[in-house]
Amino acid sequence: MKKHLAQIAVFAAAFTICLFGLMQCTQKAAQQTEKEEAPTPLTTHTEGADTLRSEDIAESEIKPITLKWLPSTGMHALLDTLDLSDIIVSHDWAELGFYGADRYKIEFYFAEVTKDEKDPFLYHIVGKNRHKKVVTDFKGTLRIDSLAQITDPNLDTEEVSDMGVQRIYSAGGSFTLAEDSLSKYSGRFTGHHKMDFASYDKAPTEIWFFSDTPNKGSGIRYDGVWTSYKTGKSKPVIWSKDLFRFANDILKEFSIGERDVEINEKYRSLGWDNFWENDEWWAESKVKM
Repeated sequence: MKKHLAQIAVFAAAFTICLFGLMQCTQKAAQQTEKEEAPTPLTTHTEGADTLRSEDIAESEIKPITLKWLPSTGMHALLDTLDLSDIIVSHDWAELGFYGADRYKIEFYFAEVTKDEKDPFLYHIVGKNRHKKVVTDFKGTLRIDSLAQITDPNLDTEEVSDMGVQRIYSAGGSFTLAEDSLSKYSGRFTGHHKMDFASYDKAPTEIWFFSDTPNKGSGIRYDGVWTSYKTGKSKPVIWSKDLFRFANDILKEFSIGERDVEINEKYRSLGWDNFWENDEWWAESKVKM
């Protein structure tokens, strides 16, 4: 009898251990699944801009920047030696924007950007856009026709110096992106861009997001229209490297939060949701045009 009870006790103990282990495995699997499915919040450069602002300047005391426009000779002196293709090209993320009168979500991915061999003001672009799950190839150009050096009195000079920043610039110009004419609902994007970048003493030239420039610190902003090949009708379009730096100026209360951004639920029907899922839709096939 005692032997039988001992066997039962051993079995019960083993069962308890197995059950506990199973519960742990299940919990870990659930945590892993939750971790894998957890969305990544959208981010903006607002916090970086706040960090680089001088502590002596309150938000209510922010002063306007100064733009010193360069003459043609000055533009050549700078752009002849700079290749801005790595700034213009898309890297890990597509660029978000608003399309049409209803401001439906549109995405752009610049897969290849090359500086023209003869014209330092001209860049050639190959890429794709996605609107309502329709991906369309395009080719086009971006031209720089104005360039100014920025003086921002709001910056913490010590912080900026520690970053190695030498000068900050704001460029402007035009763009044309022609979609594949064989694609359904294809057309041409045309308009103007504003681009901010900084030169560094020991680093490559990089996009600048941290001053209240004409493009609201959004890095590169494209503002124009799309015109249908078939009907000739046009629709407005605007997109940028950091849409959330000015999105609330276009759609009221579009985004909620300043650093980790959530999109207002009332705009979900326009293709927007609270999180940006990086599904790399641009990598599905190569551009054939």
